[in-house]
Amino acid sequence: MLARSTAAKLNPLVRKTMARALATQTPNCRQRTDDSGSGSFFFRAAVAIGAGAMTATSVTMMDARRKSHYPQSPAMVPSPTYTVREMPRVNSPPPRPDLPIYTRDEVAEHCDQDSLWYTFRGAVYDLTPFYEGHPGGAPRLLMAAGQDLEPYWEVYRQHLRGHVVDWMEGYRIGSLTEEEAKAASNSFTFGDAYENEPIRDPNLLPCTQKPFNGEPRLDLLTNDYLTPNELFYVRNHLPVPDIDPKKYRLIVKGVGLKKHKFTLDDLKTKFKKHEVITTLQCAGNRREDLHNEGMREFLAPHWVVGAISTAKWGGVKIRDVLKECGLDVDAMALGELEIPGLDHVQFEAYDHDETGVHFGGSVRIAKVVDGLGDAILAYEMNDVPLPRDHGYPVRVILPGHAGCRQAKWIHKIILSDKESDKCWQQKSYRHFAPDINFEKDLAHWPPKRLDQAPISQIMPVQSIICNPPQNTILGGKNTNAITLKGVAWSGGGREIQRVDVSIDGGKTWTAAELYKPIKQRWNCHWAWTQFYKTIELPHEIKEKLKRGEHVRLDLVSKALNSDFNVQPERMEPYWNGRGVAINHWYHVNTVLDPKQETGSVQRDETDVEFGGNTPSGGKFAVPWDMHGWSADPQHAGPSGFKVKSSTYYDDGKTKPAVLPTLSVAEKE
Repeated sequence: MLARSTAAKLNPLVRKTMARALATQTPNCRQRTDDSGSGSFFFRAAVAIGAGAMTATSVTMMDARRKSHYPQSPAMVPSPTYTVREMPRVNSPPPRPDLPIYTRDEVAEHCDQDSLWYTFRGAVYDLTPFYEGHPGGAPRLLMAAGQDLEPYWEVYRQHLRGHVVDWMEGYRIGSLTEEEAKAASNSFTFGDAYENEPIRDPNLLPCTQKPFNGEPRLDLLTNDYLTPNELFYVRNHLPVPDIDPKKYRLIVKGVGLKKHKFTLDDLKTKFKKHEVITTLQCAGNRREDLHNEGMREFLAPHWVVGAISTAKWGGVKIRDVLKECGLDVDAMALGELEIPGLDHVQFEAYDHDETGVHFGGSVRIAKVVDGLGDAILAYEMNDVPLPRDHGYPVRVILPGHAGCRQAKWIHKIILSDKESDKCWQQKSYRHFAPDINFEKDLAHWPPKRLDQAPISQIMPVQSIICNPPQNTILGGKNTNAITLKGVAWSGGGREIQRVDVSIDGGKTWTAAELYKPIKQRWNCHWAWTQFYKTIELPHEIKEKLKRGEHVRLDLVSKALNSDFNVQPERMEPYWNGRGVAINHWYHVNTVLDPKQETGSVQRDETDVEFGGNTPSGGKFAVPWDMHGWSADPQHAGPSGFKVKSSTYYDDGKTKPAVLPTLSVAEKE
């Protein structure tokens, strides 16, 4: 367990984060009861149910100050905003009279890696076997040992979705008395390392708030070829650092070169600027598609579908920096030089968790020395300095690779004979066989056959229909056709050569029109291709509409890349326990209403959340507290989520579709 002496060695943010918790520790790890803790201020939140006709006029193209980098084809037009519904509430450990009663003092004695006990709402758990299996890293599990989890989960609310507490029941060894259970949940306040987070656009769907992970409203992705910075998906593993650019340092060291340090000014003045347009996609995009009662995913965030965006990045080639440090990158790229022990490039970032562990990962050295690989240290995004959420002042861009390999807030580049040993490299983004799951295999790390679980690097071919949006009712009166719009991309620089679309769930297909206003080299197609197609409605559908019948459509797309790889139809054959590299057909559930005029769009309040994709949650354009990740009533109130008062595409007149949080009294 971390002691006061350990905290003194940590950097300022870690000390700030740990201070309140460590201040109440006794030698046996016990946290003193704090009657003024935040537990007495929890309150319930309610979401107003809303649905109504929304037209494309509620969202406008960028104004003169935000001019589109590339004009869209006439078929690429803005789409509407929507509201959400309340989610179920869970997380109550069942009564267990068959198990012994423990005191908090007894639990507090089990606070090292040889014996890890925890309490939560009166239940006592022995999670010692889970020490190395924790997706967030073993140090965090050790930090909370011997204590109650409620204060920690007030910050990390993704644990409260329901299935985590259900899984923990298998490790339950006893209970607290009712009085001690109440005292334990309010025993201390865990320092919040996320108090200085950036303010986000309300059109990002936050599937976790701490750390913040948000995907743009899908229907906005086809408004521009380059995704506006405010709407570019955000994947944070840890708190966002606030770095003084004058104090920024890049350290380069390792096999084959001498240690060097560079300032931000050095990077901007000593090296030629290089720009590249590339799509980034989180390795776990669409993870929610794999999460259901039969096969559950335990790694956050549970993206719905929008963790993919495209931008123009400006900076310096990593190979130029390595060349300055003495590495013969040209000879290595041509295969004329092999340096023993130099196989990998490790990246370590400034961001870190409460225990001082910094984010990191690695790629093969061949990627960064390749003269055509476009691997850069970026300090600009869409012609402006990087936003804090995207790595200010400097981040790594590795076109064609998964987003998790492209470290933001880059601090160290280390040339090595080994891959990074960080948990985000060795644990989080491995692709396991379908019969390997978290409960049976991954919770007790390491599993037997890591050699059968490759680490995510290059992403598979992907396409997503963005418009019409998911679960919408379209005007069917005098309607003869429907227009589909979307995005397609393939990792490794492979070109999208065709996208087929269907309105009947894949029974019949037709090729869409492709839109890519930039030219990129062979096998360097780093950026996505947008697609659109107006499909004539079959005769039988037109007849049903004439008879006044509603018609349900199942819209779907599949992309073909230059290696003739195509998206699979179903996810079952490649379901994996980490939820990575997900690219089966994405279905969009849409209804034609014969009473609504052509062009009208409404939210469909159906019980089918997201067509045929089998996800269990995810809502758009509302604060994180109001959707599936905060289903727990004791943690459904404000959690510090900071959102702008207007959206990026706000026309200055229309208020953003963000619903209020209601107290219990207001709800009643």
